[in-house]
Amino acid sequence: MSDTAVASDEAEFWERRHELVLSPTTAEDVERRSTESARHLVLLAHITDEAIIRCFESIVADLDEFDCIVPIPVRDLHITVKVFGNVVEEPDGNAEFSQQDEKELATSLRSALGAVPSFPVRFPRFNLFPSVVYAEVTDDGRFSQLNQRVCAIPDVPVWDRDGDGFIPHLTLGEFTQRDGYEQLLQYLEDNRSLDIPPTTISELEFVALDLSNGRFPPYETIETYSLARRSD
Repeated sequence: MSDTAVASDEAEFWERRHELVLSPTTAEDVERRSTESARHLVLLAHITDEAIIRCFESIVADLDEFDCIVPIPVRDLHITVKVFGNVVEEPDGNAEFSQQDEKELATSLRSALGAVPSFPVRFPRFNLFPSVVYAEVTDDGRFSQLNQRVCAIPDVPVWDRDGDGFIPHLTLGEFTQRDGYEQLLQYLEDNRSLDIPPTTISELEFVALDLSNGRFPPYETIETYSLARRSD
């Protein structure tokens, strides 16, 4: 869920994967994050299709064999649309929100997403960022359009990863160290194509993650936005 800068071309990191400078999230990083903030606002598409989850179960289990990565629990699989920031008692900056700001943002999202139709997605292959291994998302540009629509809401912060630099991705695990990376990379190269059935994104969730609670924190759903049915 982090907002570290990523390349605007998803092929770029793969092309230089052997020389990639990793940005691992260590256990110490997770502990430090837990003391700095708690309520973290994000708009996401939660993957609940049981056929998709079953396919990723074996993939995530394979990733768990490598020392350099911690796989995400399959029930937490999601595609992030927009990272907003943290809810704090006294907001000071464009990445901080009050409880009232959170309520107003939920309302603004309802208006911004009201006429958006549902759309199909596929997960064709592995890729990576310095911080995570992920499945690429093929969606005919729909997640990027959603991101831009949300970024147009007044007072919503815009990051380097937004707009033209937005790359939708399904995170499968976080790097924790460099040791063991070459072995993992060999696995990814040998098994890069993924045989995952398509699914449809029919709703989005505005959520608050509890960053005080572990590496892959639970979240509270503030509001769910159902996308319109496609006419085709």
